[in-house]
Amino acid sequence: MRLIVPLLLLMLISACSTQTHHASTVVPNWDQHVQQLQQLDHWHLDGKLGYRDSHDGGSAWVSWQQQQDNFEVKLNGPFGAGATRIVGNNSYAELQRAGHDKMSAKSPAALTEQLFGWQWPVEQLQFWVLGIPSPISPADNQSHNLDGTLAQLKQSDWQLQFSSYQQIDQWLLPGKIKGQRGDHSFTLIIKHWQPGEAL
Repeated sequence: MRLIVPLLLLMLISACSTQTHHASTVVPNWDQHVQQLQQLDHWHLDGKLGYRDSHDGGSAWVSWQQQQDNFEVKLNGPFGAGATRIVGNNSYAELQRAGHDKMSAKSPAALTEQLFGWQWPVEQLQFWVLGIPSPISPADNQSHNLDGTLAQLKQSDWQLQFSSYQQIDQWLLPGKIKGQRGDHSFTLIIKHWQPGEAL
């Protein structure tokens, strides 16, 4: 179960690019910046995910590909034995683990509901990893860095912090995201961003 929780948290939610921290790039218009990133609908990231709640915690390496509503998430590491893979879209999700039966549901959120009795904010995550609020629900307590990038916000009861932004081609993308909701918290450190990578 420890392996499944952080993997589902990442659902719904890119050739090798040289990644450098942006020192002089500035977001001149926040609304335009958000609109441009909302149109970035296929990408690939690799990173490390840490997860903790009141009972447990751990970390694992994650690889995530997104193309419009379709996604593929792979997770490897000390959360559990073997590799885990989830594929799906907004209307279907399937969990595959070595040595285990497949699990499926009508949506990623429904799969988390089936497993845990409540839903992770999976639809929002594909926007949060881009450093923008999700258009699905209102966002509060939004603040920005001096260069105009998003520093923090509260959405769907998750308090989120964004940092370590990187200039990837024309995009400014976060390298670190921290989230907390009650006893649940996660940290995603993105080691590699590749916009434009299709499934």
